[in-house]
Amino acid sequence: MLACIRKLKDEFESSIASMELEEPEGNTLQIADEIVEKLTNEFHDHARENLNMIRCAVHTLQLAILDVINKRNEMVKQVTEIAKRCKNIKYKTSFDYHQATYPPVWCQTRWGGIYKMLDSFLEQKPFFTQLGQEFPEQDLSSSWEFIQQYVEAFKPCYICTKKLQEAHVSLSDFYMEWLMTICSVRKLENNPFSHELTEALTNRLTNLRCSMAFKMALYLDPRFNYQNSKIFTNEEKDQIQV
Repeated sequence: MLACIRKLKDEFESSIASMELEEPEGNTLQIADEIVEKLTNEFHDHARENLNMIRCAVHTLQLAILDVINKRNEMVKQVTEIAKRCKNIKYKTSFDYHQATYPPVWCQTRWGGIYKMLDSFLEQKPFFTQLGQEFPEQDLSSSWEFIQQYVEAFKPCYICTKKLQEAHVSLSDFYMEWLMTICSVRKLENNPFSHELTEALTNRLTNLRCSMAFKMALYLDPRFNYQNSKIFTNEEKDQIQV
């Protein structure tokens, strides 16, 4: 998608160059000028920002998550190393006997991989506790609290991301899902990640709402724009309607 906008612009410029070499017939030149004017506006930097905003909504949700904790976190590194070692041949008998599944080692381009790895450990805690007792290098005793808190705090974000990946949703539906996620995270008052994650999600969503395209989507949705709704100021309503 990052390359798509540039590619379209290149194709557009090539088409215009070809048109200039051809001899126009009838009102072809006038039509071409109108097309050029409209497409030029679309490829203007201001328009490209709006296009980027629309396609990056889910990605922005993931950035909010990485604002709180990412692959550089020491606990994440520690648990990841244990996950990688699980594939060692000397642990195979234990995994086979208990019919345990290997924790997935996350991909660096997807934050959700960290969540799935930690969730896999948590779901099989009795097995990995026993494995750690037998093989000290696989001991997770100092990590279980972190794993528990991480999975609890980030589960609403993971669920929201999966929903948005499974089906196309409008910007207003995305906005509603994000608000519900913030609400779920905020309720986890005793979780050490709750406050920081709530703040990160709120700040990222606020930045998205600065886009006129996003405002227009919410303005057309009666769940947000209704009589006496406070979501828009009178000035914002005037700007949107223009």
